[in-house]
Amino acid sequence: MSEKLKDFHVVEEMPVRWGDMDARGHVNNTIYYRYFESSRIALFRLLKIYEEPTTVRIGPILSFQSCYYKAPLTYPDTIYIGAKIVNIEESKIIIKHSIMSKKLNRKAAEGEAHMVWYDYEHQKKAIIPDDLKQEILKLMF
Repeated sequence: MSEKLKDFHVVEEMPVRWGDMDARGHVNNTIYYRYFESSRIALFRLLKIYEEPTTVRIGPILSFQSCYYKAPLTYPDTIYIGAKIVNIEESKIIIKHSIMSKKLNRKAAEGEAHMVWYDYEHQKKAIIPDDLKQEILKLMF
């Protein structure tokens, strides 16, 4: 199943948990964003930009996200969540997400996240460091 996500920079395998479902018997729409978040953190760890939240001075902050639901997920299932950077700008990267269901053997959702580099101390947008830009570009191409 994860071979369908082979062009993604990271792919996380995760079980759908009983508690992910809502009263309608399918995974609640908000949980998809949690799945996307897990794959973003894996991507940040790959790029060595993940830091404990209490130590971050300048780092990524979510400025936008979207999700297009393609099929309802239910328990039990195993999902594969892909993340890849599709664009880089001076202060922002755009990440594409995709969730594949093993049980359904198809894509369950896709989405996008915009991550802006942010100076938490001065509370303003920051420029992505050049060395990180180079690492991201290597990953993209």
